[in-house]
Amino acid sequence: MLDIEGTTSATGFVVDELYPYSRERFGRLLAERAEEPAVRRAVAQIRELLAEPDADAARIERALGAWLDEDRKVTPLKTLQGIVWSEGFASGELVSHFYPDVVPRLREWHAAGVRLHVYSSGSVAAQQAWFGHSPEGDLRPLAERFHDTENAGPKLVSTSYETIATGLGAAPERVLFLSDRPGELDAARAAGWRTAGVRRPGEPYYKSGVGDHPEVASFAELEIGTGTAAAGAGSGAGPGVGDEELRRAGARLAAEAARFASFGWMRGTSGNLSAVLARDPLRLAVTASGRDKGELTADDVVLVDGAGAAVAGTAAGAGKPSAEAGLHARVARLTGAGAVVHVHTVAAVAMARRRPGGIVFGDLEMLKGLGLPAEGAAVRLPVIANSQDMAVLGDRLEAARNPRMPAVVVAGHGLYVWGADLLQARHHTEVVQWLLELDLASDRA
Repeated sequence: MLDIEGTTSATGFVVDELYPYSRERFGRLLAERAEEPAVRRAVAQIRELLAEPDADAARIERALGAWLDEDRKVTPLKTLQGIVWSEGFASGELVSHFYPDVVPRLREWHAAGVRLHVYSSGSVAAQQAWFGHSPEGDLRPLAERFHDTENAGPKLVSTSYETIATGLGAAPERVLFLSDRPGELDAARAAGWRTAGVRRPGEPYYKSGVGDHPEVASFAELEIGTGTAAAGAGSGAGPGVGDEELRRAGARLAAEAARFASFGWMRGTSGNLSAVLARDPLRLAVTASGRDKGELTADDVVLVDGAGAAVAGTAAGAGKPSAEAGLHARVARLTGAGAVVHVHTVAAVAMARRRPGGIVFGDLEMLKGLGLPAEGAAVRLPVIANSQDMAVLGDRLEAARNPRMPAVVVAGHGLYVWGADLLQARHHTEVVQWLLELDLASDRA
């Protein structure tokens, strides 16, 4: 059972993009479509909540705006938002957001026979629109049922979870709930469900933690099965990485490095790429330091641990990892990414000099390549100061990271970009570099 905001997707995207989008359209919805059954029912509920049976459209619109400002989880607000958002997604004005670790895991679990469901404070219509218009295409076939505060009840009340389990025909102990809110996790556990708190840096509930519930930083840390074994956060030493697996990863990294080198983004021996091979414990294949990135082979790769240090005992990958391998590992832990790209591009360094506070992009079709809307919204690419100390640089990246932007520029150095796998990391890198080149050319003009 999946929560959305803060769990599968960035709360910031909902608050910064979807809330303003609905706020701008509530007035027209109330004026032009008041007789539609869903709108009429929501208006009646709002009047009841306000204890103002004669509240007109203007009064209702003000109430909706106030509830948005307070981030209230009010059912009629969510109903009207769902109507507006559904139409925005259908028109292509909106594209939903998913953290890069989520979709690959959902597909994996679905293929393995795990029944996936959604329970969010947003309306069912909004949830279905969200899953139906993702950067990865229509994800609705992955989810069996969608639940909201109207068909299930409030998320902080245990009886809501009991209602859902009964409707699913599932024993409570066979349901695992993933959420970032400790109150929701407590309510689910009180109903007999299993729980795992998803604690992502930058999310509103990150600092408050998840109480005594099992905790993960990304879906990549979860192992869920359909047998009788407990479902929950993974633990233990994790799978080993053999020489052949490392060489296969080395071949893929070499091909990607050759591509970037051909663009002039990895001149000399600069830059490095990585791919996650195991999560528990964390293991990454990283391109070897000091090698021409246009001429790498499958053996020019090093297996590193969660601190970026070389792991002994593998025949392949006799080279040394760059000190930057530690930053690759930190990005993988922080974001749940499956691959990280580090390139030294002129546009990244030049634009960091011109925009040291961050580089803002908006109203560009290419933003769709990052899962962002092409119109009506802006996104900031963070710029951080360089350091030769990877712990310091990692702290700066973590503090500045924008969950909606899978990249950061290191001033005077280069560009770090990540994705769910090497292919998505490549696409993200090419899109971000295109945006940087456009801004640089525009500044020159």
